[in-house]
Amino acid sequence: MAKVRLIDIARKTHVSEATVSRVLAGKPGVNAATRDKVLAAARSLGRTDDVLDDAAPLIGLVVPNIENPIFSLFLERLEAEARAANLETLVSINTRSEEQEAASMQRLARAGARGIVIVSGQHAHDETSIEHYLACVDNGVKLCLVNGVRPGLDASFISTDDSKAVVLALEHLRHLGHERVGLAVGDEHTWPVRGKVSAFEQHWSHEYGCVAYTDFSLAGGYQAALELYDQGCTAMVCGSDQMAIGAISAIRDLGLRVPRDMSVVGYDGIPLGANHTPALTTVRQPVPMIARAAVRSVSSAAGESRQAPRAVFVVPPELVVRQTTSPPANAIGLKA
Repeated sequence: MAKVRLIDIARKTHVSEATVSRVLAGKPGVNAATRDKVLAAARSLGRTDDVLDDAAPLIGLVVPNIENPIFSLFLERLEAEARAANLETLVSINTRSEEQEAASMQRLARAGARGIVIVSGQHAHDETSIEHYLACVDNGVKLCLVNGVRPGLDASFISTDDSKAVVLALEHLRHLGHERVGLAVGDEHTWPVRGKVSAFEQHWSHEYGCVAYTDFSLAGGYQAALELYDQGCTAMVCGSDQMAIGAISAIRDLGLRVPRDMSVVGYDGIPLGANHTPALTTVRQPVPMIARAAVRSVSSAAGESRQAPRAVFVVPPELVVRQTTSPPANAIGLKA
């Protein structure tokens, strides 16, 4: 058989010889769709370079930061699932703004990522553009967006059921006899917060419920606890475990005790919560399940680079009862 030339592959795929050369050499700088097209053409023409057999598919993983342990946990599980699927990963951290996230996605696409998983990204914000997502999809890069849903975008969306999380926490506190309960959450313009607030308002009387908007941090939880305690709350549900730990610090600084004077429920299920004193009652996100589904959604077989149709999945959380919740000190039996 005659030797397969670069120009033969280039003509078949309608790309330059330089692009074919980069793909066959395993170099970055070619998007996933083009890379898969070139490799498929090379195989069909009889080319047998090592890169055709040895190059592991590449996916990108994007998290906003690793200061919040839940994002470190997601990253750990995503990388583990990728390894199990024989995938290479590139990681981008500190994508706190739309511009930073867009730049990270462009770098990952240029490096040859055939799919990108984004955890709690800009897709969760109502007021941000989806143009950088659309650009990736148009270039054949599959997207899986975790914890947040946006219309008008062909991507896989996988989210923990925020409404169910709040209901689980409220049912637990109601069973303990709490009457006045507060909810501490972050930016009200984000998809997860809207879900939590909506569930809270539907399942707890407005007369006995309070909402504190802050941010998902230790400091945010600290401030929310002071606000909700001033409003007479005997229990609070937090939008993250980080917030819950900050709230416990605030209650202690008031000279009070958790859970006697204030019950606290977190959300996420980070390992620190189990080791905290007192151990944190929380609603755990099913991180392993989400990570497995996310990696599968972006790890298409060679040559299958087109974005899958839009799909939205919601997975149930789990209530984990530990030491930061108990009946209120002065329960009077009033039901919300």
